[in-house]
Amino acid sequence: MDWRELAPEVRAERAIRIIVVGAESSGKTTLADSLTTHYRARGGVWQQTLWVPEYGREYTELLLAQQGVIENDPHATVHSAEWTPEDFANIAVEQQRLEDEAAATGSPVLFCDTDAFATRLWERRYLGDSSTAAFDAVPELPPRGLYLISDIGGVQFEQDGIRDGEDYREAMQRWLEEELTVREQPWALVGGDAEQRLETSIRLVDELLWSHFSGLPDDPHA
Repeated sequence: MDWRELAPEVRAERAIRIIVVGAESSGKTTLADSLTTHYRARGGVWQQTLWVPEYGREYTELLLAQQGVIENDPHATVHSAEWTPEDFANIAVEQQRLEDEAAATGSPVLFCDTDAFATRLWERRYLGDSSTAAFDAVPELPPRGLYLISDIGGVQFEQDGIRDGEDYREAMQRWLEEELTVREQPWALVGGDAEQRLETSIRLVDELLWSHFSGLPDDPHA
């Protein structure tokens, strides 16, 4: 199989989507970025490996600006926006659009810093169980190769001005584990320092890749 000759829609269908999720300040963005860098360095078709950033963060900054939150209290430790169901629907739709676009143009593996499923849990956090706008907007997701949950253990919380707060980290990680299990999605909790998390994730992803793509070289560095 020559991946580079496949049509975009075929790539999007066949790409193994690795979703990195986690509570705030758990190192998930660092892990997604490091994984992408690692696979790109393998050369060949892997140079096209992409990662999809968390759109919800960009949206939060836009919402804060629109609502004048920072301008009204520039010295506040935390700036919190007022959320509506429509906001979470918008985030879920755009997050999925970005993911599908990247899957159609990248390598056989795609790394995503969160996804529409995680957006549903953040909607639950802010608006309660009865609010389902993100799910209604994106009710079905493409097949996931693996969810990597970045463990909060050993990672110190760092407030950047828009994060929800340290008190919610344990609850969010528990929700992720529970909901992925209920939905029978493949997931693994990765912990340790940044190097250990990366090594564990690479091992898990490689096992998945070689089991799915018989036409890829046995030697990942080939």
